[in-house]
Amino acid sequence: MVVFRRHFILIFFQALFLLGCSGFDEIKVSFGPSFWREHDPNSDLFVDHRAWGYLLEKHVRANSDGTTYVSYANFTSEDRRELENYIQNLATFPIEKLNRKEQYAFWLNLYNALVVRLVLEHYLILSISDIKIRENFLSAGPFDQTLVVINGLSLSLSAIRNKILSNLFLDPRFHYGLCNAALGSPRLQIRPYTGDRVDRMLDEAALEYINHPRAVTFKNKTLVLSGLYQMYPKEFGRTSSEILQHIRHYAMDHLKEKLLSDAEVTFHFDWSLNDGMKLR
Repeated sequence: MVVFRRHFILIFFQALFLLGCSGFDEIKVSFGPSFWREHDPNSDLFVDHRAWGYLLEKHVRANSDGTTYVSYANFTSEDRRELENYIQNLATFPIEKLNRKEQYAFWLNLYNALVVRLVLEHYLILSISDIKIRENFLSAGPFDQTLVVINGLSLSLSAIRNKILSNLFLDPRFHYGLCNAALGSPRLQIRPYTGDRVDRMLDEAALEYINHPRAVTFKNKTLVLSGLYQMYPKEFGRTSSEILQHIRHYAMDHLKEKLLSDAEVTFHFDWSLNDGMKLR
């Protein structure tokens, strides 16, 4: 049996920072069964993510430690325009005409593109947590700021993650497809998500993350888990056994064996920016 130690103060402040009130201010009226849930299961329409793919291929680099870095400093003015045009194209796309898999890829790509744009707007920074947009204590960070308007609705990163993705797809894997520009986060993929391969890519992302030390590691007989699992109990579970059950599903054999040990559980998350400047 794993001993589960809860750091209530840490949980509280991290939850405020990451969830930003879960985007309630953006979608408390408009989100409902008939709003974002509209889709066409028979549709063969797809979104053109080639512009995003071009930017990912140009600026995302794999590092020897298994993570990926983004060369924010190398974004040209043309690259920034390309990114902005891509985001605006997504914002005006009739997403209700897509099938559910294409919608899944749509939201994952939009979230990640918005994060990159947000970092570029405030670069140079050491961490995305350095970005302070609002003065209000409960919404001081970047995750609850309106970043895009879709169908007349203002959306933040928190709204996309905690309302749209969480409620529409009922799939914990979406967390592995979102990169918060932090070294402790699931990595930004070098290619965009698409409807025909979103399941495979999310499985691969979950496998990579869980079997990397930034997600699960042991220090002095203490099991250190990523703060990601602490922040999203709806998807990962509210108890140690529930969290570990999820982790074991993707853990390689050598890690699964270690997870059977009687260890105290703590949480850690590295908010350092995934900046390609570190590779120079």
